[in-house]
Amino acid sequence: MNGLKQNNITILGSGTSTGTPIIGCHCKTCLSDHPHDKRLRASIFLRTKQNHHILVDATPDLRYQLLRQKIQYIDFVLISHEHADHVHGIDDLRQICFQKTKQELDIYCAQLHQPYLVERFPYIFQREKFFNKDRPILGGGIPILKLKAFELKDQIKHLEIMGEPFTFFLLPHNYTKTVCFYHDGFAYLPDCHEVTANVIEFLTQQKLRLLIINCLQEQDHQTHLTVEKSFAYIHKIRPAQAGLIHMNHNLSHEELTRLAKENFDFPVFPVYDTQNLNY
Repeated sequence: MNGLKQNNITILGSGTSTGTPIIGCHCKTCLSDHPHDKRLRASIFLRTKQNHHILVDATPDLRYQLLRQKIQYIDFVLISHEHADHVHGIDDLRQICFQKTKQELDIYCAQLHQPYLVERFPYIFQREKFFNKDRPILGGGIPILKLKAFELKDQIKHLEIMGEPFTFFLLPHNYTKTVCFYHDGFAYLPDCHEVTANVIEFLTQQKLRLLIINCLQEQDHQTHLTVEKSFAYIHKIRPAQAGLIHMNHNLSHEELTRLAKENFDFPVFPVYDTQNLNY
């Protein structure tokens, strides 16, 4: 198969952990008829020039996200961190495994997140302990996943996966840290409440073609970037264009689009579910 001329991103989900609309909420955004105000949990899907298909995070909405985009094949998965809205769809990868010739699907994560994934999904990642001769596997509906954890501390780390050059770095998020990455002119900064100086310097030097960055709400927040902070980091990094992701219901698509246009002289915009972007 021939590769693409450009790398492609599909936004599988653009919302925060609750999604939008929120169950039981009657705010303007949750009641909106605008299709871009319908947000599943944040995740992206990469199709690279080398013809690799890469899933970033496995949200609780994963089954529907893959069906909606007609995604049937994944080369490997990247996990940004261990929070429920980013990993609780892992079991839905079983059908991807069953369709692959090899059947085994690699899941890449940082070593600091590995124990949480193993503890939460022991029937997947600790089969030899979870099952035995007295408790055999019945039914067989278990994804065949191989957890590949890499060491990542406070440094910027270059790592090649299936020939794809990635640069990984950790950013602070709540009581954990999130794996963010750079790939061929694109940087993805999901859940975080700060972008550290060394990462700003690195990304600025790359002259990004596209940045996608967390932008939760206008109000102060302890674990995510606000509109003000997100905009400030975009001004510092100066990508050719920037997409805003992981919004909650306090930000409608139209309102955030307006704020971005008022604050930038280059393309900055809220991403939306099913959107396709190239870099």
